[in-house]
Amino acid sequence: MSFQYYATGEHTAVKMWAKFKKPIEHVCEPNAGKGHLLRYALDGFSGVSDDEVPWLSEKNMPDIESLSLKTQFKKHYRQILDRNIPISVIEIDVSHHPNLKEIGSNLKIVGYDFLQTESLATVTHVIMNPPFSEGVTHVLHAWDIVYEAEIVAIINAETIRNPYSADRKRLVELIQKYGTVEFLKDEFIHDVERKTKVEVALIYLEKIPDNGFDVAAILSELSPRKKVEDLEPEINHALALPGNLVENTFERYHIAVNAAVKSIQANMVSECAENSLGVTLEVMQSKGVNNNFRLNSDKRSFQKAMNVQLRKKMDELTRKAWSQIIRSSLLTDKLSNQARRKMESEAESIFQLEFSIGNVHGFLAGLYASLGDIYADMICGMFDSIIGRDSDNVAFFKTWKSNEKHRFGMRIRRSRFIFPLRMSFSGLNYEAEQFLADIDKVFGYLHGISGKYNGLVAGFQNNLHANGERAKTEYFDYRYYPGVGSIHIFPKSHQVIEKLNLFVGKRRQWLPDQMEAANDDFLKQYEEAEDLSKKYLTVFRRTTTSTYRPAQLFSALRHNTCESDQEICQQMADCIDTVHTELNLQCGPSLTYSDKEKETTEPPLRLAESNQLIFEAL
Repeated sequence: MSFQYYATGEHTAVKMWAKFKKPIEHVCEPNAGKGHLLRYALDGFSGVSDDEVPWLSEKNMPDIESLSLKTQFKKHYRQILDRNIPISVIEIDVSHHPNLKEIGSNLKIVGYDFLQTESLATVTHVIMNPPFSEGVTHVLHAWDIVYEAEIVAIINAETIRNPYSADRKRLVELIQKYGTVEFLKDEFIHDVERKTKVEVALIYLEKIPDNGFDVAAILSELSPRKKVEDLEPEINHALALPGNLVENTFERYHIAVNAAVKSIQANMVSECAENSLGVTLEVMQSKGVNNNFRLNSDKRSFQKAMNVQLRKKMDELTRKAWSQIIRSSLLTDKLSNQARRKMESEAESIFQLEFSIGNVHGFLAGLYASLGDIYADMICGMFDSIIGRDSDNVAFFKTWKSNEKHRFGMRIRRSRFIFPLRMSFSGLNYEAEQFLADIDKVFGYLHGISGKYNGLVAGFQNNLHANGERAKTEYFDYRYYPGVGSIHIFPKSHQVIEKLNLFVGKRRQWLPDQMEAANDDFLKQYEEAEDLSKKYLTVFRRTTTSTYRPAQLFSALRHNTCESDQEICQQMADCIDTVHTELNLQCGPSLTYSDKEKETTEPPLRLAESNQLIFEAL
């Protein structure tokens, strides 16, 4: 795909930045590319001579004899963009995003497609080099979505010289009323990444909001300008999104933003009017002034304060809007508590994006494409959580791949697993209920169920455990022991727990993709892992002076990052080999299994038809 990327040269960039007349408080580059325009300004245009930097002549250089100090002052004056100033960028080519992030922590990538951006209300300066074929569209869009800002852009000169379309005519009229245009030749011949012979128009526009406060006009503007496009049906279905969620959220956000702009503007007008009235008698007496005294009523200071308020309000509204999408797109009902928390912990990067239709659809499409990995992590997380909660839940076996990191594997015991659980008189506390709900979700997905069913949470809610008897649910029986505060969960069949064991074992390469690929000894030691684990641990305890519980062995295997972890794993692997030698177990591949058979075999786990799309990514 061609994005018509032609980076701006340094000599052109200095001419563009020189057009700005007001102090820069928040700058946006809507077609950022690799960030050349921003880098030049931050670095002080090091490749341009002093006489080509217009604002240097306007600075009063201090009368200093020291050449080094003069050089430092000059470098400071050449740097037109302070590194602490907020920078917002938009770039459609994601391959350029790493370059942009290198510019600094004050830079935020707020979107991908500038034409999908709905508001730049907090931006005071826009500098842009849009695609030449869409220059007029981009400049007009920038004008429409800023509130009070200066705009500098370079576009194809033919756009201005030949205003045959309605958009071109509108841009020419805007330039005549609110700006200037300068025609430049050979700006993309020297000091540029890609060369092209084209005459450009260097445009400057200044948008100043009207001071009037028209209520009727305000009400007419408090609705979105564009119709919201429908999300792909399969994405809506997979993420369980309400049909009109995106449209309703976007409309409410747009109304809230416009209302905030009008409200803050009204407050500024009110404060200006109040200051023009003067001060109270008490203030006159305390300050020793008469009735012609006025508090600071400089228009620029009011506008600056308004921009600060607006930026804060925009951030708040953006966070609220994105939160509606994040919490509605499957997180509360479909993901485990742990998986949801992990995703929400990364929400800050989402909040940096402008809340636009393009960004929302892009986020949801990306989430849909990642469902396979999300659910796989969720299932593996549940496996780890069960084993980590009680050392009696784990059984060990020799792994399929013998390397330093995978010498032995683990699985959950098939007969039962245990974990601590406390209840109050009112029932399950929040954390306990969430953990049981996570078990229900994971085993539901592994068996092709994505909605609610007769699981552990339902069992506790229906008080099936009240008499201390063994309660029954869809996939498990369970017994709650209030005295010791624990719950014992009994899979209704080996196949129930093996769905989890096989999924994790294959994903972590502890097991072959097809169990038929292993020989009889490998399958034997895997099937008898509960009994053999007792022998492994007996040998392990004889060979080490430290006392290690199975849960610590599990932790060492999962992390295996430090020397002590590696030492523990090596000791345990050696103990397993010792026991296997005593029992004459020679684990390895099956001599009768062929690679062709492996290639044509179905994936190890297939969910029901309703969930098949989710796991095809695995």
